Amino acid sequence: MSDKLSDSDGDASPMRRQPSGATPVFVYGSLLWQPVLQTLIGRIPRAKPVLLTGYERSRVKGARFPAIMEVSNGAAPAAIRGVLLEDLNTWEAAVLDAFEDDEYEKRLISAHVVPSLQEDAFSWAQQGFCDGDLQNGLQQTSALAYVWTVKTMLDILWQPSRDFVPHEYEYLVMCDTFVREELPGNLREPALAAGAGLAALRLSSRRSAKSYAEEIAGLFAEDRGKGPTSDALMRLSGLGSAIAVTSELALRLEADGIARIERISTDCVELESQGCSQARSVPQLSVYIVRQRSQAL
Repeated sequence: MSDKLSDSDGDASPMRRQPSGATPVFVYGSLLWQPVLQTLIGRIPRAKPVLLTGYERSRVKGARFPAIMEVSNGAAPAAIRGVLLEDLNTWEAAVLDAFEDDEYEKRLISAHVVPSLQEDAFSWAQQGFCDGDLQNGLQQTSALAYVWTVKTMLDILWQPSRDFVPHEYEYLVMCDTFVREELPGNLREPALAAGAGLAALRLSSRRSAKSYAEEIAGLFAEDRGKGPTSDALMRLSGLGSAIAVTSELALRLEADGIARIERISTDCVELESQGCSQARSVPQLSVYIVRQRSQAL
């Protein structure tokens, strides 16, 4: 749920979060999208659909993600759909703790379990609340949730179709950067070993764009069985002389209907040269591609 805000409009300070242990974690925002979880921890945990009452879900100002705060008079506009992540291990829960901004407090809440759901729990939770959701006799269960603490930083009610879905791939790139560059080593190593982060392919000028295109088409074909919720997002990168191959490959994949170009970025990478104490700066082209929908069927 985080864009890792750096400034706070209030007096919130970093809080030590209790380990989740065997207690499930209630999620209600960007973590309802399976590609986000896959990028952060390398898998999709077991999920149970639940409803949360007595809280309001609002957009954090200047961000794509929401936050919940308890409504003191109990006049919340509607129940909030979410899921309980039931089988997080110790390092996975710690990754989510690190991902959430300091303004969140990890707190024990009581949620209502939705029985006999006929659809995927994540897909159900991404949709808005329906009047028939709150049935009599729903079983209550305890869970840990990330609850916002600075009311002045909240905006209007969060609507996924407006505030998150159009920016999902941009958000996944941010999650990948978080895993690779911001996680402490004791969490980054198991996360990457488990498959967290975006798929990445560093290109060489010694290979042709055509051979790379055939390899990527095969990788995307292997991923078809995971369904449309797991659209493959891949980062292609080339240094120096490989920039031309990277550009040609991205254009070829798009022209052939294999993938579409989602984002392009350029930067410089500092490389150490053998026998030279001074690093040299090498230009780099990164192209983020998304598997075309036809490839996901």
